Parts: sequence; structure tokens; C-alpha cells
Amino acid sequence: MAQKSGKIKTFIFTLILLALVIIVFILLGGGDMLKSAGKKLEGAGEQAEQIKEKMEKTGEETKKTIEKTVEKGIDTVKPGEKK
Repeated sequence: MAQKSGKIKTFIFTLILLALVIIVFILLGGGDMLKSAGKKLEGAGEQAEQIKEKMEKTGEETKKTIEKTVEKGIDTVKPGEKK
């Protein structure tokens, strides 16, 4: 039974410590810190969207260029063939 009570005490003390850490975090302005972190993440998300759009546009342009090059290559091979 002594081992069980030791585990229970440890668990209770851990909960108390966790509650105190949460209270100190709130009192020291943790909410403001979380708001600023959220704004930074939001800004990073917007930048990621802009980069994604730019990459898609560049990819489409590259695809068109490659398709034109391949078509030109096919056209240069066709005249040599007999029909």
C-alpha cells in the first residue's frame, strides 16, 4: 500500500505544479504572447499562399514552354518521314 500512496502523492503534486505553472503563465501575460505568435503564424500562412500561387504560375509557364519545344521537335522529325 505504501507504493500506491507514493504514486498518488506524486501525481497530485504534479497536478498542483502544472496548475501553478498555468496560473503564472496567465498572470505574466501569456495571452498576449499567444496572440502575437498567432499573428506571426497567420503572416507566414499568407506568405506561403503567395509563394504557392507564384510557383503554380511559373510551373504553368514552364509547362507551356516545354510543350512548344517538344512540338517543334516533333515537327522537325515529321518532314523526313515518307507518307
